[in-house]
Amino acid sequence: MKQMKLKFIIESDATFGKGDGVAGYIDSEIQHDKYGLPFLGGRTLKGVIEEECANILYSLELQGKKDIFLPSAARLFGVPGSRNEDKAIMSISDAILPKDVRSIIIKKVKEGKLRYQQVLDSLCSIRQQTSIDPETGAPKKGALRSSRVILRETPFESELSFIADISPEDKGLLGACLKAVRRAGLDRNRGKGRIKYCSLVDENGNDVSDLYFNEFLRVVSE
Repeated sequence: MKQMKLKFIIESDATFGKGDGVAGYIDSEIQHDKYGLPFLGGRTLKGVIEEECANILYSLELQGKKDIFLPSAARLFGVPGSRNEDKAIMSISDAILPKDVRSIIIKKVKEGKLRYQQVLDSLCSIRQQTSIDPETGAPKKGALRSSRVILRETPFESELSFIADISPEDKGLLGACLKAVRRAGLDRNRGKGRIKYCSLVDENGNDVSDLYFNEFLRVVSE
């Protein structure tokens, strides 16, 4: 099984969660593990990338070149309601903090030198926002909401696994999708969850992001 790493850094505060909260304390909570370490679910991350794939295919359709990458889109992301043989060849793990950082923090928590809440507070903050009445310009009553956010400049990495060989078209489409990813998480239309850069790293530690994207450009230009 071929494995690669997807790495990215959030450029603005992000809320990676389902939107649920803690009654009487916070309205939107982030996803985090028992050590207080935030993460972005693998299915959610795959959905973000697949959304960009749909946008790319739409643009290609306007140029009459959509059919070139349709098989690759099905291979990488699967087809809803498909049979086992038609399922996606690519799986994506949860996006977590770099493993060397995680191992140090987890060790400290297990030793009792750090508490779960200390870890969470060091990586996150609470942000509040409210709706404004367009007529009066004053905050609407009962509209104040609070959400926990992961602080900007926090790095994440995810494992990409492939159960079959990936073709040049597969590589090209994946490279283009990752180049297109700009935001993730809740409140993306309000400036949260901006992603600085998505890099794809092969099993030898080489960044192949540009290599894969150049393959996309080559196939499209033919």
